[in-house]
This record gives sequence, structure tokens and C-alpha cells, in this order.
Amino acid sequence: MRPIGLIVGHGYAKAVSRTATTLLPAVAAPAVATDFDTALGAGRSAISLNGKGDWIVGDDALIFAPGRVVSILDRSRYRSPAFLALARAALQQVVGEPGPLRIITGMPSAWFADQDARGHLADAVRAAALPIGEATVTVAPEAAGVYYAWLFESGSLNQARLAQTVGVIDAGYRDVNVALFQGGRYVGGESVAGGTHEALKEIKRLIAVTYRLELSLHEVDAAQRANSLVVNGARSPLPDGTRAALTRSLSTVVATGKSLWPNGGSALHAIVLGGGGATHLAEALGREFPQLAALEHPQMAGARGFMAMAMATQARQ
Repeated sequence: MRPIGLIVGHGYAKAVSRTATTLLPAVAAPAVATDFDTALGAGRSAISLNGKGDWIVGDDALIFAPGRVVSILDRSRYRSPAFLALARAALQQVVGEPGPLRIITGMPSAWFADQDARGHLADAVRAAALPIGEATVTVAPEAAGVYYAWLFESGSLNQARLAQTVGVIDAGYRDVNVALFQGGRYVGGESVAGGTHEALKEIKRLIAVTYRLELSLHEVDAAQRANSLVVNGARSPLPDGTRAALTRSLSTVVATGKSLWPNGGSALHAIVLGGGGATHLAEALGREFPQLAALEHPQMAGARGFMAMAMATQARQ
């Protein structure tokens, strides 16, 4: 079995295998036969869902079908063809040859107690993998992926870290998952509204006012990661207020951590920070929590950690 880490979040779908990684906007649209292929650039690539139609996903959906995009934000998304198309596309981009898969995937901490939602997610991932092969699927809280990325940061399991009591902050697109782990076990977690989604909406407004540009939220996200945007063919700075928008949820995240963690977090060995919004929060969180450990390439940390855990559990079988 090939180990795969997979997270189809509200903002991006991420998958990691031993040999490849992929990151695509978590949007999908029904495919229609009206697109013109110039023969100079690649046209949209459709994902066939075997009786549920053809779908285009990620950047292709944003480019070719912005008016038909489907993006479901509640837990019913796991039963949607749009979710199935995203999961299948992500898996196909990191798995080259057919064969059985060992997949660990994640969902927000606030939904993890919903056994029906967990079952729907596992079913959707197994269905998404079918063209490649039979999949054994484990569902975990998304914050666990960040925790595993820290445990396996050196390439193998760090036994000293495994014995510690650790807080995790997974700064995602729609929300921030705050969790507690002790001795390798998930103790509990909460999802805090205020991921990068709300910040991007504010930055989108600032860009519209400053430059008279109307961008999608994923285009705004790309601009803030590049710390600039193209206006009239030239690189221009992001508007004033961008940084304040990106850190606005900080106080809520800190308060949630202090209420969830023993002694307000002061007794923790480490507080591990990952997720797509981690870069903007790291400096300020480090002032609140001196034991903060910010992971490299934080946006892919969750999927990377799930892949490492899938590989480790497979080796023990």
C-alpha cells in the first residue's frame, strides 16, 4: 500500500505521497462542452465521476467556469460531487500507478465528534480513490496532521517529542483548529472562526478600493503570499491595512488556546504552528507563547504529517 496524506479543506485541497505533492484551490464546477481550445495552452482537464458527470477543479474551475463554481462550507460537502472531484483530482496528481492506498485524511476539530460526517468523509475518499485502487482510509482531526508533521520533522519518529504534552494551532482557510496532544494521543480540540478567509475578504475590499481591481479570494491569497499584485502590468504593493486584516483573529486564537491548554499553555512542552495562515501569526504568537514551534512550509504541514503517519503505521503492520 502506498501512504498518502490528504486534506480537502475549505480553501485548498492538498495531497502528499512519497514522491509528489499537490495544492489546488478547493473549488469545482460542472464541466460543459463549450470551452475553446487554442492549441497553444492546456485546456481544462475534466474529472469523470462515473455517472455523476464531469467536473473541473482548482485553477481550471476559477479560469474556465467562475460562474459555476461550487464551494460547500458545511459538513454536507462530503456527500457532494464537487468534493469527490476535488479529492480524486488531488489523489491523481500524487499517485502515478494503480494499486492499493493507505490514506489518512482530516476534518475540522468541531466536526470530528460527528460520526456520520466522519463516515461520509471516509466513504468519499474511498470513492475518489477507486480509479487508482482500493483505499484504506483513516479520518483524523486536521490538527493531528500538523502534530504528526512535528513528530516526524526529522524524517523519523522523535520519541522525545512523542512523550511530551503539546498544543497545536492549525491556521486554516475557514477556521483555526486549536488542539491538545499528550503522549501521542489527541486529547481534544476546538475550531475557531477567523481563518484566512475573513482576512482575504477584507483585503479583497481594500484592493478594490485602492486599485479598482475585483479579484477572487484565491487571487487575493496568491497576492498576499507574494506580498504584491500586478496592476496595469506592474508589480504594486498590497494596500495599507493588509497586515492588520491577516492578524485580526489573533486574540481569539490566543484566548482559545489558553482556555483549552493546561495552565493557559505555560505547562506545555511546545506549541506547534502550521496551516496556510501560520506565517502571518507566527511572530505575534511567539510573543504570547515562547515555546512556539513554527513548521517550515506550513500550508502543506497537515497533509505532510498525515503521509508520514500513514507510512509509519504501514511499516508496523
